[in-house]
Order: sequence, then structure tokens, then C-alpha cells
Amino acid sequence: MTEKNKKELVSLLEKESTVLDATFTEQSKLRVAVMAKDWMALQDCILSLNELSDSFSKLEEKRTQISVPNDIVAIPEVAAIAMNVRNKLIKSKIENSALADYVRITRGFIQGILDKAVPQKRNTLYSRTGTIVKTQPNSVVLNALM
Repeated sequence: MTEKNKKELVSLLEKESTVLDATFTEQSKLRVAVMAKDWMALQDCILSLNELSDSFSKLEEKRTQISVPNDIVAIPEVAAIAMNVRNKLIKSKIENSALADYVRITRGFIQGILDKAVPQKRNTLYSRTGTIVKTQPNSVVLNALM
């Protein structure tokens, strides 16, 4: 690997690290927006995360064009930055997983309340494998006027 490629690789990895830092900030805002049920902030966070994801993908594509995985491990200064980027990617994955678990658990809780409050009187549905499929209500309209 030439010195020019090495400098370019370090530059790309530093840019990826910067994008991941911005991603962490947006993921934190996303978690707060979900828990506060601030749907406008949630939408803004999702748009920002999509843009950051696109920019990271472009950087990663450039990085894979100029290097192979063995190059990154063989060069000490590149390996340290690459390990930092990898750690940030793992943290981002954990954050995404935690948020997905929160949403799944909350959805199940709300579905349980709706099943008890507004029971659906429909025939039993079965999947292709023969298991019973719980029908999800299409919508619930609550009278907010008292």
C-alpha cells in the first residue's frame, strides 16, 4: 500500500468516525423522541439518520475500493483508527437493538391492553404452518370529548 493510499485510508476512517459520532447524537435524540412521543422530532431524527447512513455507506464504499481487510490490520496507525470505528459501529448496533426492544415490548403491552379493552369478535385465523394468528385491530377511535 502506497503512502498516498495510507493517508487517504486514514482520512476516510476519520470521516467515518465523525459520521458515527453524529449518528450517536441522533440516536440519543431518537430515543428521547420515542419515549416522549414527540413524533415531529422522531421524524426529523429518522431523516438525519438516513442521511448519515447514506454518507457512511459512501465513505465505506470508497474505503473498500482502496484497501483490503489485511491492509488495515497490517498498518498500526490505520489499525487503531479502524478499531475505533469498529467499536463505534458495535455501540451503534447495541443502541439500535435496545431501542427496537423497547418498541417491541411497548407495542406488545399496548396490544395486550387493546385486546382486553376492545376484544375483536372474529373467527380464528391460522397461518400456513397451522399456528393461530392473533388479529391486530386496524384502528381504535377514542372519544376525547368528555
